[in-house]
Amino acid sequence: MIRPRPAASAAVAVSAVLTLAACTTSAGPGAGPTSGRDGTAGAVFRFAATSDANTFDPAKGTAATDYSLARLQYATLVNRDTGNKIIPGLAETWDATPAGATFTLRKGLSCTDGKPLTASAVAGSLRRFADPKTGSSGVVFAFGPGAPTITADDQAGTVTVTLAQPWSDLLVGLSLTNAGIVCPAGLADPQALARGPVAGAGTGPYVLADVQRGRSYTFTLREGYPAFPSYAPQGTPPAQLKLSVLANESTAANQLSTGGLDYVALTGPDAARFAQGGYTLKTAPLLRMFVVFNQREGHPGADPKIRKAVAQALDLQAFNKVFGGKGEAMKSWSDSTSECASTDAALVTATDPAAAKQVLAGVKIRLTGTNGVANGSGNAYVQEALRAAGADVTLRNVDNATWASDVLADKGEWDLTVMAHLNFAGTLTSGALLLTGPPPPRGRNFGDLRNDAFTAGMGKAMAAADPAAKCAGWAEAQQALLGRNDVVPLATVPVAFVYGKNADGAVVNGTPDPTTFRIKG
Repeated sequence: MIRPRPAASAAVAVSAVLTLAACTTSAGPGAGPTSGRDGTAGAVFRFAATSDANTFDPAKGTAATDYSLARLQYATLVNRDTGNKIIPGLAETWDATPAGATFTLRKGLSCTDGKPLTASAVAGSLRRFADPKTGSSGVVFAFGPGAPTITADDQAGTVTVTLAQPWSDLLVGLSLTNAGIVCPAGLADPQALARGPVAGAGTGPYVLADVQRGRSYTFTLREGYPAFPSYAPQGTPPAQLKLSVLANESTAANQLSTGGLDYVALTGPDAARFAQGGYTLKTAPLLRMFVVFNQREGHPGADPKIRKAVAQALDLQAFNKVFGGKGEAMKSWSDSTSECASTDAALVTATDPAAAKQVLAGVKIRLTGTNGVANGSGNAYVQEALRAAGADVTLRNVDNATWASDVLADKGEWDLTVMAHLNFAGTLTSGALLLTGPPPPRGRNFGDLRNDAFTAGMGKAMAAADPAAKCAGWAEAQQALLGRNDVVPLATVPVAFVYGKNADGAVVNGTPDPTTFRIKG
């Protein structure tokens, strides 16, 4: 049985998902190149973020800007391409099973100070990432429950990860930016690593050359970098990247239209301005929205009849229209882009307002949601739909920090929440980790769900050695969870990634990869 490891702070561990989502939706982070701006054709690529970095330490990143900085400076052992296939990163080849993996490093790798990147250095970085004292929110995605054993063979150029329990998402977890490899110069002074760039610490294609906190960041390309991802589009890697902190989506869109930026990410109506005129527009799901109940004794969500009635009161298509109607009505806690996600509508409780009224009339429900996603308009829809079914619903639209404390850490009075989940891992595991195991403060199961069949199905999936068996396990888990209405699927919220006329880049699992920014022509 899978039992995700307890977290020192469940709110910190899982609110990273929403923190990143909110940074992107409330103002729409952007990124883009400005070819030839500094006198050399194809030299500069300018992009933007809506908020400043929280940390420069890749292991401790929790927000959109943190992840962008980490991806540029700290390479991972493996990458995922635009089809979510695992491909080489710092590792050229690997041999993986649910019990662990051995990675063979590329030849000629170096740190940003020119010193060779050895297998021992890579293993040291991974051990520090896995150490609970580091406090990385990405550890459980990579290694699953328990502490891994990580060893190196410098002569063979290999790094071996042996897991405490089977975890078939190891490679996915090691592709995330939290698992970025830090050279010994950075590990020697973790506090300095968190504050800013440390000379010789990086393993990625860019070096952070100038820092203006709250304003801008400038990166320079490492000549001859050997590990660029193969899925990058055609074009020239910029010799310089300049990131500006812009707090408003419309401002970023205006700068794109006037040539001040060559890339922005837009969630609002500004995206329509770039449907023509030589811009490259790519769309992908950003948030996966679903209802989660507080199932502790004394809360209405503890009653399966009430959970079913709530599901009957909600209309997925109506919820989708709240965000412009361009999302996907989901059939699970993630969407169809996630491996093994259910597409069977029969597993989802059908909308039936009349049946919902028979159960919800007079039921008091405290709905708490974040206002970081379209000012909480999705929460307002849920409130009105439940009120229409006769429930007495009070809504608290709160900021992310309050939501994380009240809901994720269970320090407030709540009965129901609309989870805005940025599935950065692109797997069912990412959301499932919030729905099983111990409740806060020992774990991440913030609704205190107790569904043994779901946990057993997840365990089978994570122990599976082949894709068919993995999906069979997830099928059992999803049927168990949806059958009890432990969660109510809603819809995705998409984002438009817009590149300027001379720019391009790859979008991986709903987020841009800044190492693939290219200048065309």
